[in-house]
Amino acid sequence: YTYLHSYRSWCERKVVDYEFTYEAFVDVFGCVCGWQLFAQGCLRTLCVAVRSVPEALWTEWSRTLSQVGTSTGDQETALEEIYDQMEKDLTLLGVTAIEDRLQEGVPETIATLRRAGLKVWVLTGDKTETAVNVGYACKLMDPDTTLIQGEELRQLLESPSPEVKSKEPEVWITSRKAVKSKAALVISGPELAELTREPEWGAKFVALSDQCQSVLCCRVTPAQKAEVVEMVRKYSTSITMAIGDGANDVNMIKTAHIGVGLCGMEGSQAVQNADFALAQFSFLRRLLLVHGHWSYYRICILLRYFLYKTTAFALVHIWYSFYNGFSAQPMYESWFISLYTTLYTSLPIQCMGFFEQDVSAKSCLCWPEIYSIGQKKQLFNPLVLAITLLYSVYTSIILFFIPMGILQYFALDYQTLAVTIQTSVVLTMTVEVILHTKFWTKYSVAAVVFSLVAFFLSTLALHSARLFTASPKDYFFLGASPNAYSTPEIWLTICVTTCIAVLPSITIRALGVVLANPNKHKIRSSNEPVELKSWFQRGTLQRRSSYAMSQGKGFGKLITTGVGLPSTAPPQDRRVTADSLKKESPQGSLIEMNSGDVAC
Repeated sequence: YTYLHSYRSWCERKVVDYEFTYEAFVDVFGCVCGWQLFAQGCLRTLCVAVRSVPEALWTEWSRTLSQVGTSTGDQETALEEIYDQMEKDLTLLGVTAIEDRLQEGVPETIATLRRAGLKVWVLTGDKTETAVNVGYACKLMDPDTTLIQGEELRQLLESPSPEVKSKEPEVWITSRKAVKSKAALVISGPELAELTREPEWGAKFVALSDQCQSVLCCRVTPAQKAEVVEMVRKYSTSITMAIGDGANDVNMIKTAHIGVGLCGMEGSQAVQNADFALAQFSFLRRLLLVHGHWSYYRICILLRYFLYKTTAFALVHIWYSFYNGFSAQPMYESWFISLYTTLYTSLPIQCMGFFEQDVSAKSCLCWPEIYSIGQKKQLFNPLVLAITLLYSVYTSIILFFIPMGILQYFALDYQTLAVTIQTSVVLTMTVEVILHTKFWTKYSVAAVVFSLVAFFLSTLALHSARLFTASPKDYFFLGASPNAYSTPEIWLTICVTTCIAVLPSITIRALGVVLANPNKHKIRSSNEPVELKSWFQRGTLQRRSSYAMSQGKGFGKLITTGVGLPSTAPPQDRRVTADSLKKESPQGSLIEMNSGDVAC
């Protein structure tokens, strides 16, 4: 509010309804027509109005406003009531419009994320018309996308809803009309507030959104943004990611599973409260499709390998217990048990966890559908877990019974058998890592070589006479490894055991190369160029738009010439009549978007 000496209160706000006094300052009909045309041109609009108030009323209202601002009660509700007292009997002065230029690469990024199978929700406080047109411009929706909003959406939520089954191509609806994936939900802030108060409606809304292309929430407050994310987390098993660039996005970012803050001129609150910070929205494509997929693949391989090597290592003790009368005698030397996980088998798998790549970065960006591997949990699920356990049981049987069966025909003792099995275990686990590794680095090679060298050197050192003389109780395998490694039969047994243990893994990989889908090899070996832009670009002096995160050039004549953002929205009749204005209810317009406020 701006209070002038003539006791007039100037009000500049986003229009929610037509509550203006139609006086002679402007042509109201022409002003509203221009307002709608601005919105259809992807411009952010504001209506400016004025009201004359007596000095006594202004003084009393200002005093009440100050008291409410310092109170400890429900300030938000009280402030709304105070503002409503002043925001009435207004006289419309005109409409302003500012350019809200999309960042560079936003349409391509959103289109790529949709190809990857991500559901994109846009939460903003902007106008419905602006949001829908920007949604078409940034490829959030296709030109033939059906918008479900207003009364149609309400009928959907109020109708009895049968259980949504993922196997069905169509989902529940009202009026015997099926909602397919080529649709987008549009909902406004007031309707969203009503939705969050009804748990049944919230569950239906989330279930319906799963069958739609995208969701647009307009006229939402910062608190409602967080409520939407919380609702999705409550009624869905999906992992949520919230992206924002301002202080009004902090609640949403903190509520989501993963928060991403965009650096901009609107402050650093979003970045400080986020899990990841990005300079541009377009960087989200590489963060999710490349690093997200690699991280999922590395974690799954790491978990499966640790489960495999630990289970196979432990089961050998169980098989040996059938021969030692279930006594406390271990199969391995005590020092081998201590160093197995910490030194002999840890470094190669750690390098896999750091550097492994099943496909290149270019392939991840060329084929975003690869990202669905993680969404479908193809690399780590109960079936994969069961197969890993069965394979570890098989490996443990081979590691124990083959050396036991071969060496029983030779005059060998317990210590020689232990050294043979220990060597077979380390070699088998190392070969498994080599077979699993698809992206070799100098660190991966060094880790494998170091692990093998460390095993043989430490084994020979621990079985030396010098350590036995110093502490016979701790180093009682005197000369076991030198004697074993000098016997050809031992090396033959180790080679046979290792080859048979890894034979299923080699066979499965060979069959996968021969019988697998040819597209997989095309993805892995593709050299199709993909433009990977530099993370940092030198800026140039140019006119910018008012949007804080805008990366494109500003166009000063945008408003005066009536030129807006290029939109792929279906053609609309820009002629606005008085009858259409009367029939149109702003409460039926349900959405808006801002390239900085996105929830995936």
